[in-house]
Amino acid sequence: MTSTARAVSILVLPLWGIAADYFGATKKVLLLALTGTIVFLLAFLTTELYGLIFILLVFLIIFEGPIVSLSDSLVLNQLGDESDHYGKVRMWGSLGYMLAVTPIGLFIEHTTARSLFYISAVVLLLAFYKAFKLPGDSDKIKVANIADFKVIFKNKELLLFLIFTFFIQTPLMANFTFFPIFFKAQGGGETLFGLAMLIAASSEFFVFQKSTFFFRKFNLATILLISSLAFSVRWAFLGFFPVILVLLLSQLFHSLSFALFHVTAVNYISRLVGADFQATGQNLFASTIAISSVTGSLLGGIVYDYLGGTNLYLLGSLISLMAGLGYYLYQRKTSLPH
Repeated sequence: MTSTARAVSILVLPLWGIAADYFGATKKVLLLALTGTIVFLLAFLTTELYGLIFILLVFLIIFEGPIVSLSDSLVLNQLGDESDHYGKVRMWGSLGYMLAVTPIGLFIEHTTARSLFYISAVVLLLAFYKAFKLPGDSDKIKVANIADFKVIFKNKELLLFLIFTFFIQTPLMANFTFFPIFFKAQGGGETLFGLAMLIAASSEFFVFQKSTFFFRKFNLATILLISSLAFSVRWAFLGFFPVILVLLLSQLFHSLSFALFHVTAVNYISRLVGADFQATGQNLFASTIAISSVTGSLLGGIVYDYLGGTNLYLLGSLISLMAGLGYYLYQRKTSLPH
């Protein structure tokens, strides 16, 4: 059901960015997305009908989907020429996850799953309040004509990067879906799984905080290659050594794989689309990840059912390696900028 809902909402994601850039109102569009998310999140508590739940899920994903990309766009607009410091802002998201994952998990265990809806609504209300207090878009230039957006969709470098993103993100999205099942199949309990999530969040916090080091030390082509290889090694460890200790330690690679890729991708897209199309570019990035999520869930499920979890991860390792090397060689020829 989730994959179908995400597939329905994928086409809507770029429209959020286009609206934000066209009206020069990223903050207002972000507040609208937060409001819709809160409304449809709480609406789940009013029904148990499958059909209605599916409809609510579609609208929840439509409103929730652009929140991160619109937030990234707002941050990048404020940072301006100092966009390399984006990671130092993004690290607060990791810190919040680290501090919340264990106590919220324990709270839900001692209450009911319905508690999660209330907790999420309260957190989103706080996010809405803080977003409302953020600087507006007074310095953001509106896009004069809707036809001007064709420049983005004709951007060859952006298109190729989004294709690369799709192949890198598909194994990651499959992991998000099937890692809990795989972890449990190897004998891991809920406490150890919570520890695994905490290790991942802790590791990404470090990379987000030190992201400027990578940007100063390496060019973008090399950083993307490092991230791709980290993804490949991470999935290979899970495929070749499916034991709990290795599964836990593999979460350390979340730093050089997911975190390093994300902070680099956000910065690179920012450069590719320019200041006028920040929200559109970031939402196209989010749309690509959403497509990867659907693909990873559906195809990953087929592979997991017929070939098992270890082969799913070995296939993911091969895809990450080939995508990373292929894109690196291409960028070496075209001289990706520092």
